[in-house]
Order: sequence, then structure tokens, then C-alpha cells
Amino acid sequence: MAANDTYDREKVYQEIYQRFARMEVPPCPRCGTCNTASVQVGVIGLTIRLAATCSKFKLIPNGPKPGNWFCNSCDKFFDVAYESTEGGRA
Repeated sequence: MAANDTYDREKVYQEIYQRFARMEVPPCPRCGTCNTASVQVGVIGLTIRLAATCSKFKLIPNGPKPGNWFCNSCDKFFDVAYESTEGGRA
């Protein structure tokens, strides 16, 4: 592997963090807050760091997911079909 192909963990973390930080999230169907997060499965160093630093990233150790979204205010998982303004469905 050439020197410029070296895996840069900090760069990868920053790119993923920015993607989640900019992500549009659906409001909680219970309380209406937009303090919600995308639920992700798996525990490795990068995901642990993301979960600790990004409120839009909810980490659980094992699947299946109890929901695709998590309300940080209610502390509950939920599923909704959500259309973002970027044109993607979540």
C-alpha cells in the first residue's frame, strides 16, 4: 500500500460524523421533538466514538434493531417512513 493510500482514521471519522450531523431526522411520533437519531448496529471503535459525540447516531450492540430511529428525549425506538428534502427515503 502506497503512503498516500494509508487509511486515515481521523479523516474517516470526520466524514462519517459530518454526514450524520447534517442528516435530517424525523420527529418523534410520541413527543414531537426532532432530537432523534438513526439507529446503527455494531460495536467497534469508530461507532463507539460516533455514538459518544453525535446525537443523531444511536448505537446498539446487536441486532435486530428495535426501530430505525431513536428519540433522545423519550428514550424510545420508533419506525417511520420519512422523506428528506434531499430526496431520499429513510
